[in-house]
Amino acid sequence: MRDVSQGRLLFTLSILTMIAYFWAVFVSDYSFTDPPKFLGRTVSQWSLIIPVLIFVYLFLFVVAWIGWTMATTPPALPLKEREESDSEKSGDIEDRIENRNV
Repeated sequence: MRDVSQGRLLFTLSILTMIAYFWAVFVSDYSFTDPPKFLGRTVSQWSLIIPVLIFVYLFLFVVAWIGWTMATTPPALPLKEREESDSEKSGDIEDRIENRNV
């Protein structure tokens, strides 16, 4: 599928979703004298609950991911050890360069 046709498809789907969401939030309960209920809530209520739930879960997932990364990443070397290891590495590299030039 080309980029142009994918763009048109995304545009059309987003417009249709906006129309359906507007209907679900503002019109669905008023089009029935006794609106249908699912688990004790109307379509209008679910149309607000579900997006809020998704956004809250996405935020909490990102926070959990950051916490997991912080908990499982080993601590950095102290500055003194880091300087020593850097000088050893640079010395090894300089020795290798000198050996190649010989």
